[in-house]
Amino acid sequence: MAFGIICEYNPFHNGHLYQIKEIKKISDEPIVCLMSGNFVQRGDVAIVDKYARAKMAVASGADLVLELPVPFCMASAEYFASCGAYILNQLGVDKLCFGSESADAERIMSAARVACTDEFKAECFALSKSEGNAASYFKLLAEKSGIDDIKSNDILAIEYAKAIIKNEYDMQIYPILRKGSGYRETELAPFEYPSASAIRERFASGDKDVICHIAEHVPKITVEMLEMHGYASFKNEREGLLLALRLIDPKDVDIAVSDKGLVNRILSLSHKSPNIEYLLDKLQTKKYTSAAIRRAMLYILLNIKQSDLDAKPTYTTLLGADEKGTQYLSSIRKSARELKVVTKPADAPKCRQLEIDKRADAMYSMCFEYKLRSEFCRKKSPYII
Repeated sequence: MAFGIICEYNPFHNGHLYQIKEIKKISDEPIVCLMSGNFVQRGDVAIVDKYARAKMAVASGADLVLELPVPFCMASAEYFASCGAYILNQLGVDKLCFGSESADAERIMSAARVACTDEFKAECFALSKSEGNAASYFKLLAEKSGIDDIKSNDILAIEYAKAIIKNEYDMQIYPILRKGSGYRETELAPFEYPSASAIRERFASGDKDVICHIAEHVPKITVEMLEMHGYASFKNEREGLLLALRLIDPKDVDIAVSDKGLVNRILSLSHKSPNIEYLLDKLQTKKYTSAAIRRAMLYILLNIKQSDLDAKPTYTTLLGADEKGTQYLSSIRKSARELKVVTKPADAPKCRQLEIDKRADAMYSMCFEYKLRSEFCRKKSPYII
């Protein structure tokens, strides 16, 4: 049996290291990390590629790192959590660990049970017709469950618990109290566990000494990987993304966004926008968060349909492992029921998921200051120690 972590490690920092150390205090079972690939849930590119981030994790104590596939890695919390729990269950993981503002397993499970009821689902459906945003959903959940002040990490924790309950997975949850900066905190406070958002914000600021300024907040391996690989950003490919949007005919778009008005607005405003930043600014409304807008843009560019989100993933890719992780992988490969674990991208079965992966990797290769070959990630091998 094993502990599972569903993560992004964008990038891997001391808060992530703390979580792994806490697990090791209570168990010597393998730690299986299911990590987002080159795109992340907030609708953005990962700061450094998935193999480099997997190396950060394995060098810091993770035993096995596998990929949470596109499109699930950049989907809303429900799809992100549901796919993550499904893959971990397929891999025989029976304990799910995550950071939490409350670190109260019963509180999280109680809210999840409420969210799984038909009555709550009906009220959510009615709410989606009028307001339709995540804040309204969790306000309603707080009212119905009697649990106030549901914060970012607990929101995701409730979605994990919902997936476990609905699918009757044999999986326990292990919340660990989140310490240091909040999930969306954008300042790096001295001697505190940082948020990944704050680290990325420092990179986005153009700070020439950024590596020095983040060094106390991340393991040495993270510094090494960032120095070696550079970092990705949509800002490095603003013209290409805008051009791609301008060339798309709205009549040809059938993607995983229920509000077709948003799709039409994105494509229409792309013709009037000088750059991606301007476009994103003009698109923001009370109803749609910036993350939801960025996701919609990526769904358009990658042609991700609702059927892609509703389907189960066909495979997951090995990104990194140590000896314990390799042994665990060997043991579960014989029993994984529906999910294939591939060692290299070239081993992936021909399927819809593979088509999306190839497009995503090609787009990601253009998001560095120095452009890379479109297949650069597809030629890589997992990091094994």
